[in-house]
Amino acid sequence: MSRLKGRIQEMANFAYTLVVGIKDKRYKDKYLTYVRKTPSMIAHNGLLATVVFAKKKATKRNSEGKAWKHLLKHLERFLKHFGFKKDNSDLVQFLTELSVEDYRMITKQTLDFVVWLKDIAEGEIRQ
Repeated sequence: MSRLKGRIQEMANFAYTLVVGIKDKRYKDKYLTYVRKTPSMIAHNGLLATVVFAKKKATKRNSEGKAWKHLLKHLERFLKHFGFKKDNSDLVQFLTELSVEDYRMITKQTLDFVVWLKDIAEGEIRQ
């Protein structure tokens, strides 16, 4: 039980650290909007489809693109920090090469993390 609690606390602390780093960015309101939508996007469309969508949006050279790009960075940093992604391969490539079991497990863990990002961002980023 304490190991699970430690992992949950570590995930929450990691999410907090990432959100605090975006609080002073011009696009923080866009980030908050997108991080609020991301859990349901993952739940309904899957992690891979959500990442592909975010990657497409991140190509824009405006605040919308910057916010999506930052959100993608946060997802990738989470996957690396918690030992799921060990190399610098493209995130889409990484997800497509997983076994079904690993993909499901990583999707669940990422969804848990994104909920922490959302909750912390809602408390830390003022609109």
